[in-house]
Amino acid sequence: MGEKGKDLAMKTLVTVWKQDLREVLFPEEVCRQLEAVSSVDWVPLGQPYEGQQLEREIHRYDAVITSWGSPKITSSVLAQAGRLRFIGHAAGTLTPYLDPSVFERELVIVNANSALARSTAEFAVTLMLTGSWRVCSYWDSLRDGRWNKNNSGTVPGLYGQSIGIVGLGEVSREVIRLLRGFNPHIRLYSPYCTREEAQELGVTLCSLEEVLRNSQVVSLHDTLTAATRGMLGREQLRLLPDGALLVNTARGPIIEEAALLDELASGRIYAALDVYDIEPLPADHPLPKLPNVMCFPHIGAYSEYWKSQQGAMIVEDLSRFVAGQPLLRQITAERFQRMTLN
Repeated sequence: MGEKGKDLAMKTLVTVWKQDLREVLFPEEVCRQLEAVSSVDWVPLGQPYEGQQLEREIHRYDAVITSWGSPKITSSVLAQAGRLRFIGHAAGTLTPYLDPSVFERELVIVNANSALARSTAEFAVTLMLTGSWRVCSYWDSLRDGRWNKNNSGTVPGLYGQSIGIVGLGEVSREVIRLLRGFNPHIRLYSPYCTREEAQELGVTLCSLEEVLRNSQVVSLHDTLTAATRGMLGREQLRLLPDGALLVNTARGPIIEEAALLDELASGRIYAALDVYDIEPLPADHPLPKLPNVMCFPHIGAYSEYWKSQQGAMIVEDLSRFVAGQPLLRQITAERFQRMTLN
């Protein structure tokens, strides 16, 4: 290692083979930063890079950088990865890309979930604003030639509202921060949050039932695990107040879809959804046809700014690893176990 922290004996493989994704994640400046701390091999563009190829080639590398579309680092891959010391995932959840046995080895694992979290949080608050202002309803009315002449008309709006947050993680922490300017009363349900942390966040820690019963806006931010699948069923959805807005930018199966459809079909509540049980959403699916539902095609991570930061975040942690400095985004086995399933 040289005086500037370089370790060009280190070899890094970047397994991002989709050209448009590579251009977003690794602009010229990020490539220069990566090449300053490691020699780098890039898989061929435009050709799917498969697990068998990774298994054959991983023995030559000290570090591997993955993202959407990369092959999974399986136990078979790990068996060939004698040199491997660092895995950086330029995306969010790691469960589709890593075998849990990776944590049995002395490997450093980081991801760029904080970038996606900020993007998703921004979109979640956008949906809260759009839904609580009934934006789509007024837009549809105007397109149909109807002008609202009722000067006494109101919408719930977001300012001063009672807002419920389900799940505490990077997304919900950012949502809470973004909401502060609206002076809301925020109730939080999370089995992982302490009273002290809730106080620091400025939220009221409650049971799930209390959050649902007392919130005009409920936003879901839990990961999809065996414990959270179907967390909101018929009994829970019936607790929502009349006119409440349910926002889901987390994972579709957290809500029982049949129960959600029945509740929405009654017209009693509203929903803004970015995630579903089946994705892509089938063209004949009933959810988008309901007048009290806004549906979007899983775009919560689409912020141009935040998506472009993911490669830089991984390279920053690789640079810190090479220099022997503390990492900023390391993933432990415990955090991995709490990550969403897909």
